[in-house]
Amino acid sequence: MKKLKLILLICMLIIGLLLIFINPIQNAIIAHLSDQLNTTDYSTEDIEENKNAAADFEFEAVQSLSIGEVLKAKASIDDLPIIGSIVIPNVQLQLPILKGVGKSVLAVGAGTMKPTQQLGKGNYALASHYFKGKDILFGPLYHTEIGDLIYLTDLTNIYEYKLSVKEIIEATDVFVIEDTENTILTLITCTEDGKQRLMVQADFVAQYPLNEAPGVLTNALSLS
Repeated sequence: MKKLKLILLICMLIIGLLLIFINPIQNAIIAHLSDQLNTTDYSTEDIEENKNAAADFEFEAVQSLSIGEVLKAKASIDDLPIIGSIVIPNVQLQLPILKGVGKSVLAVGAGTMKPTQQLGKGNYALASHYFKGKDILFGPLYHTEIGDLIYLTDLTNIYEYKLSVKEIIEATDVFVIEDTENTILTLITCTEDGKQRLMVQADFVAQYPLNEAPGVLTNALSLS
């Protein structure tokens, strides 16, 4: 009986430690995977191929990220459909842009919310997860300010936007990602309670070749 009680006590201790450390471990893996993809060499040909990859666009079905999904993303990282990068220098946000909003995609970067959207045209919408108090994935959006510059690239061009709207919206306000006559960027992430969404929108400023990237992007995009 004493032996059984000891085994149960050890099991409870292990479970307790896992509950304490599971979130820090998960967050560390996410940050590592995002950094790994940011420094991965990929070409314009890779991007064009990934644009044709099958993808999930059911954002309404997105749930809180679990450690299992993070580990699954880690195992499939070489197969994830990278189609570009997003950089917000003022809040040190740099993430890969991937096609769709599948679980593995949202575990490592920013996912495209519509199947036919194109950079520099209409309303380009991206989504990613938020973790309270953590500057990973779209967490840094909470530190952005009106006027911040946001840069997207597909390795051919740089697309520059200026932040113009930052507000909390309802989870049902899907109209914010609908196409518009103006060229804008819409970024979506969850609020702390998960019941609403933080929406950041930015107006299109300019498009220019990758080799004309401003100095602030040189290191972020590993340009010489």
